[in-house]
Amino acid sequence: MIVRFVLILGLLASISTSALAEDPKAAPHTVVKVTDAPARNHSSGKASVMRIAGKEEGAKHAFFAILELAPGGKVPIHRDATEEYIYFLQGTGKMTIDGTTHEVGPGYGVFMPANAEVSFEATGPDKVRVVQFFAGQGPEAKYEGWKPVVQEGDK
Repeated sequence: MIVRFVLILGLLASISTSALAEDPKAAPHTVVKVTDAPARNHSSGKASVMRIAGKEEGAKHAFFAILELAPGGKVPIHRDATEEYIYFLQGTGKMTIDGTTHEVGPGYGVFMPANAEVSFEATGPDKVRVVQFFAGQGPEAKYEGWKPVVQEGDK
């Protein structure tokens, strides 16, 4: 058992080392308070996204954000080219994935395969707030059309 563990550690170290060797100009790490993260609002005023890490921060393989939706807000049926992961922090709603509807709320985690047909409706009285990850880049481009939020320090 110990031999297997050591072999696995060696393999992981070799993968990490080769990944670093392939990209000597790796992006710097990102640590950001969500309230200071670059934010955008949807034109409806019912949704906002706070980007923690994406291509702008040098991320190459994922997108990481906090997404908020006002009570009664909806995400229309769509498909994303990458896997998506959502973790619910607050609020409740109905999430439909490939024709199956799920009641979701705080503490729920959701995995959506690439190209799944997805929609969402915020059904409760509270704002929905989720942690969002795209396992790849591309789907976050939908937020580029949202209006940038001017932070207090940027005025």
